[in-house]
Amino acid sequence: MTGREFFYLEGRTWFVRVRSTVRRDEVDTHVTLELVADDETRVVSCRRDEWDTADPDFPALMARAVAAGASRQIGSPGAPLNRE
Repeated sequence: MTGREFFYLEGRTWFVRVRSTVRRDEVDTHVTLELVADDETRVVSCRRDEWDTADPDFPALMARAVAAGASRQIGSPGAPLNRE
């Protein structure tokens, strides 16, 4: 399944698309989802079986989602945080 539409949070319509990129070692087991509303884009990685179901748990996916691009400022473990 490549995309869905659902309603969540104060009547906002969210569109969900499967991104083509997934971590190399998770290609067979996970999908990366992009959740898009009018003024917000969020990203979440989940197990393939969690997404490929008739009734995915959208509230749980949203709870784990981060703003698109948010992880770009995270360094390797033990590295100091980039605080500009």
